[in-house]
Amino acid sequence: MAMTYTSLINDLQLYMLRTDQPFVAKLPDLIQQGIIRVYNRAKDLGFEIRYEHTNNVVGSSTVTKPANWRETVSVLMFDVATQTATYLIPRSREFLLTYWPVGYQNKTGRPKYYCDSVLNSNNSDLANTYNRFYWTFIPNLDQSYTFDIIYLGIPLFNNENQTNFLTHRYPDLLLYSCLIEASLFLDNPSKLAEYKNLFNEELDTINKINKDRSADRTVIRDNN
Repeated sequence: MAMTYTSLINDLQLYMLRTDQPFVAKLPDLIQQGIIRVYNRAKDLGFEIRYEHTNNVVGSSTVTKPANWRETVSVLMFDVATQTATYLIPRSREFLLTYWPVGYQNKTGRPKYYCDSVLNSNNSDLANTYNRFYWTFIPNLDQSYTFDIIYLGIPLFNNENQTNFLTHRYPDLLLYSCLIEASLFLDNPSKLAEYKNLFNEELDTINKINKDRSADRTVIRDNN
């Protein structure tokens, strides 16, 4: 039976032998932390997400990132008028401010560069930092472009989104990762050590399989 969000909730209670309300109430957070653990250890397993942004305002220079963004891979810009596509060049925010100073705010052009930006509008409220991630494009848009952005992000996984690529392709890895978080929460060192070992073994197996597949694709076979 394929793993789902509901089945994982049940499995965590079964493996940890806990059904009390404080533990059950914490399970959504533990699952999220488990997914983040997998992401931090193995970003190349399939965390790439495609995000298309259209109907940009002429003169604007920012696009708000999805809430699950972690790292930008590429930004492809489509010019509908000329039917051309161009990859924007990643640069630091300092470079963009030097290339397109504040005094150029009312000027526009064909975007060439982008950077990952964050604005904390209230330094005393750190929550604002995590709500204001965006991409900055320079020069400011001279027309409405379509941006096809590839980024690494945490997949949705909850009651409304019962499956994702981890449940389909790496269910054991996700299970062990969540069991690690559960063991930490319950302060159970013996189970923590057990599930860390199982997690590492599963990840090593996955990496070996993926490495072998990659090597196999590069082999030139004789036609016989």
